Amino acid sequence: MTATGVESVDKGDVYKQLDQFGKFQVFQYILICLPLMMVSMIHVNYIFVAEDVEHRCRVPECEDANPSVEIPKWWPQNVDAKCYRPVLDMQRYSRSNQTCSNNTFLEVLEECHDWVFENNNSIVAALNIGCESWKSTLVGCIHNAGMIVSMLITGLIADKVGRKPTIIFCSIGGIVGLFKIFITNYYAYITVEFLESILASGLYTVAVVLLIEVGGESKRVSAGVIFSYAVYVGEVCFAFIAMGLKYWKLLIIVVYSPLILFILYAFTLRESTRWQMLRGKMDEAKETLIMITKLNKLEVTEHEINETSNEDLRFQFNVVVQKEKERMRDILASREIMTRLLVTSFCFFASSFIYYGMAVHAVLLPGNKYTNFVLSSLSSFPGDLIALYTFKRFGRKVSLQCGYIASAFFLLAQTFSPDSIMWLKVALFLCGKMGVVICFTGIYTYTLELFPTSVRGTLMGCGNTAARFGSMLAPLTPLLSSQFAALPSILFASVSVVAACTLTFTPETKTLPMFDTIAQIETQKAKIMTHL
Repeated sequence: MTATGVESVDKGDVYKQLDQFGKFQVFQYILICLPLMMVSMIHVNYIFVAEDVEHRCRVPECEDANPSVEIPKWWPQNVDAKCYRPVLDMQRYSRSNQTCSNNTFLEVLEECHDWVFENNNSIVAALNIGCESWKSTLVGCIHNAGMIVSMLITGLIADKVGRKPTIIFCSIGGIVGLFKIFITNYYAYITVEFLESILASGLYTVAVVLLIEVGGESKRVSAGVIFSYAVYVGEVCFAFIAMGLKYWKLLIIVVYSPLILFILYAFTLRESTRWQMLRGKMDEAKETLIMITKLNKLEVTEHEINETSNEDLRFQFNVVVQKEKERMRDILASREIMTRLLVTSFCFFASSFIYYGMAVHAVLLPGNKYTNFVLSSLSSFPGDLIALYTFKRFGRKVSLQCGYIASAFFLLAQTFSPDSIMWLKVALFLCGKMGVVICFTGIYTYTLELFPTSVRGTLMGCGNTAARFGSMLAPLTPLLSSQFAALPSILFASVSVVAACTLTFTPETKTLPMFDTIAQIETQKAKIMTHL
């Protein structure tokens, strides 16, 4: 009896090792982070590809062989050179030997449809959209709209067909954006931009889910930080690539072409064992576990895994099989799940709204646009390290609340600090950025821990959708400055404080296990209420 009991305990300890971090998990993390880096480049492509370019209206009869964007001496005074062109008085033009001057124009203006551009590095010049600056801004809005659609459907797909095929599809799907280099029509361009975003952006939802499930209980916080670092590294790399290439078509070719290589993930990336067990795919789960034992050199044989009953294997990994699939009606019927969903969705919205809003207002940082973008991305790294430390030391909930409050404080302090002390404004700006980065990173980990495996992908998709609404609204905030210069910062700070307050309605997850079903969460909630 005693020997058998010891053997059983030892066997149980061995199986617990399968959920620990080792070479297998490191390899899978690298595989997941590579497409994340590439898709993060796609996500910010429009910042440089669709950037505004200095331009003026072209008057063909008056231009030199190599016209400059500088307003020429012959241009009439008080005439907007970007959107309107003066009309030539052909009689005066002929009398002056077809030479233009201030006196060769009528007091009539025509709407401009042809421009001289400072360079051809952007689609603004390639698609000849000139003073219609709203069109270049709309490219980013359309991209984020595609992300909203993608987030809504990708979580559902990942829960139904698996994490692995969804990651492969999203990683390869973005290559459709390569067709943009052949497009000469603006509306065709934004159509492809929208389609590209729908196909690729869902990777953000499913990748973080797989990172958490592959890493196991001990790496839940680290997985969220690694996810964020992969995104930041991709953004920094994109800025350096853009700095070197500049021309938008070359930039798209270099960034988008490698996506086709992710088709090889069909042979290298492994499915989440938790998802496989939960969906009853025990043979596939055992194959993955055998690979883990070999790569991590664990003290368990292939024969032992194959001979273990499905029920015992699920018990060892604390996975409860679903006799009935949990669907949207089960989510709506659970008051606890709906409360968590509403709170996390608002926190996702707040984090994204503030993060991308600060990116828009990053003009306070010194240097050119490429340097500013690199500095803005690099300032996120310390924030993630702080998140990693505080989440493990103090817990998820209080760290998020402090991050939101700190971000609000520094944003307001930066706004009302003297304009003459530029270094102080920049320092406060970066501190505020680090505060919201703590929250942006942390809300991913916290959300994954709040929801069960059965609907985790779906509800993460809802949170990411809310985040995309935030990123869509963020570029509009500079318009508020025309009414009151401090209004954008006051709005960011207010949203941040509200997010901190909403977190009082959700539990701390630091010491909680990863639940697999809604029923488990309801049971755990009932136990807490019973003890109160």
